[in-house]
Amino acid sequence: MGRYSLEEFRKQSVQKDRGEGVFEMETDRLLEVHLNGMIWTKKGSMVAYLGNITFTREGVLEHGLGKFLKKMFTAEGMQLTKAEGKGVLYLADYGKKVTILQLEDDAICFNGNDVLAFEPTLTWDIKMLKSIAGMLSGGIFNVRVEGTGMVAFTSHYDPVTLPVT
Repeated sequence: MGRYSLEEFRKQSVQKDRGEGVFEMETDRLLEVHLNGMIWTKKGSMVAYLGNITFTREGVLEHGLGKFLKKMFTAEGMQLTKAEGKGVLYLADYGKKVTILQLEDDAICFNGNDVLAFEPTLTWDIKMLKSIAGMLSGGIFNVRVEGTGMVAFTSHYDPVTLPVT
């Protein structure tokens, strides 16, 4: 970012609706959610919102006793907040880059701390990694998100995918 007059700064940084659906990138580090119902968000990730949105902390048994016990035993999982209502919600995670994935009956694994938001059409569970490389790079357990819907995750740098054979 350079040096701007106030008017130039406003024009450069004004909120832009790109019409891309529920999850939309406002910037590479800020997720814009067009909420009309409910989504799950990372606890503490809300930056701002417009409209009639309520936030409810995830209940202890919200996702069942099995997931509660897995979270307690593994120290993995996600601390979630339920955002419900109608409006526009902005989410971020300490300046980390945001990536949006549209899953179509797919599954992907994340470190639970990197999941920023996901639609309620997706399910998640804590899974044990079966490879030594995965264990050495980040721990024994990860969160597996699966189904059809959008998930937004964060990373410190651009993500890299490695083919698994």
